[in-house]
Amino acid sequence: MTQELEAPASAQRDKLLTTELVPEQILPKIMTTYGLVATYVFIICWLTGSSVMATGGWTAIPMWVLGILTFLVPAGMAVAELGNLWPGQGGVYIWATRTMGETWGFIGGYLSWIPVILNAASSPAIILQLVLLAFHAELGLTLSIILQVAILWAVIGLSLAKLAANQRVMGVVFVVYGVLTAVIFVAGVIYALRNGSGTPFSLHDSLVPDFAGAGFLYGTVLLYLLGVETPYNMGAEFLSVRKSGPRMVIWGSVALVAIYLLTTLGTMMVLPSDQIDPVTGVIGMLGSAAPAGVMEVAAIVLAGIVFVALMTYQVTYSRLIFVSGLERHLPRLFTHLNPRTRNPVTAILIQGVLSSLILVGLYSQSSMANVTVFLQGGLSTVWLVSGFFFLFPVVIARKKYADRYATEKFWRIPGGMVGVWIAVVVGTIGTIGGVYYSFAKSWIQDVPDSTWMVWTGGISLGMIALGVVVYIFGRRSAHKMNSDDALAHLAVLDLKKSETTSPEAV
Repeated sequence: MTQELEAPASAQRDKLLTTELVPEQILPKIMTTYGLVATYVFIICWLTGSSVMATGGWTAIPMWVLGILTFLVPAGMAVAELGNLWPGQGGVYIWATRTMGETWGFIGGYLSWIPVILNAASSPAIILQLVLLAFHAELGLTLSIILQVAILWAVIGLSLAKLAANQRVMGVVFVVYGVLTAVIFVAGVIYALRNGSGTPFSLHDSLVPDFAGAGFLYGTVLLYLLGVETPYNMGAEFLSVRKSGPRMVIWGSVALVAIYLLTTLGTMMVLPSDQIDPVTGVIGMLGSAAPAGVMEVAAIVLAGIVFVALMTYQVTYSRLIFVSGLERHLPRLFTHLNPRTRNPVTAILIQGVLSSLILVGLYSQSSMANVTVFLQGGLSTVWLVSGFFFLFPVVIARKKYADRYATEKFWRIPGGMVGVWIAVVVGTIGTIGGVYYSFAKSWIQDVPDSTWMVWTGGISLGMIALGVVVYIFGRRSAHKMNSDDALAHLAVLDLKKSETTSPEAV
């Protein structure tokens, strides 16, 4: 009798979500391990983060290490396990829905998605500042805003291309990223050997994190380590989630750590901490440490890298809007795929519109450099909260899906439940600390904590308010149509054989 009751319950529990079923049928599997590693790095690694960290002096190094141990490692292990347990389109939405329920799934997915809006509102300013550095130019506020919007929509336009084309671009630029990192570090070492370190070396500072004097750096570190879960938004487009997922996390994290540490060191070895620009400092140091013209070329190269990274964001995060449409959290309009490129066109366009509104609204109120950092602080505060939706689900999944763990073979956090609890507790403590230092401590020396909290708090509340509106009105609109009607237009998308690849590419 007990078995008869458990069987239907288990069948209901394992019933595929629409987003686990439909994308598998209509989206081409083209994401190789190398492509995923490049995507992982472009999503997480923002070289301008090394500029911000270097302003804190040598204590930036132990802060990096602390952030890696308390957030990147536990988060990486959690998403690798959950991504193997549920290898479908939607990532954190599926994980939270399977373990915590549909409403929490929407909240987790929304919190994980909203950073693309804030990032796309701030990144064009970074690109523009790098270009201005290269040409030693300045612009007025109005022209600056116009150019930022133009950059954003150039990104949106290219994001609408086929994923395979975007992957090829990312693969090439990923190599360029490595070369630029080496140039910055080697130039820093040579300069320090000849002239001494620009930021005076301190053994104590390089080993012990200074939370009293530079606590804001911890929040900054976690911002620049966020995004480990994002590639799984495209789970249905992996050639093999169970093979490539863990490799992506491991090799992507190694590349990420190397880029951040080497460029932070290179910057500090050339410039005193109080002379480092928090946005362009990582390139500006080449003006002192490299032959004439190198800084200008490097600035253009990094602007191109940020452009490609922003394009990667648009493509990857648009999948969460597509998933919300499939699950009828949003109207059918948001499930529209271009028949040729298989990209969710409406999703990418709505991301561009929202980011444009924020960009114009905020950059007209303050300096370009300050608003860029304000947006990053607000982004960090909101995005970090989404981490709870891939940390807690690991514990719940181990209990709720114990039968799958007993019968299936896939990568999981080592050490059984003890290992899981260590990862989740450490990750949770790190996340809470990151939220505090992102919200309560100013990342800009000339901006007091009170002003910083007004900006980051206002940005965060605005994003939460947007989420409430999306949930209420999107749900109401979407439920006017049944699921069959909502998906009917996707039935015409039959994959061509040439678009489907079966073997795992490395």
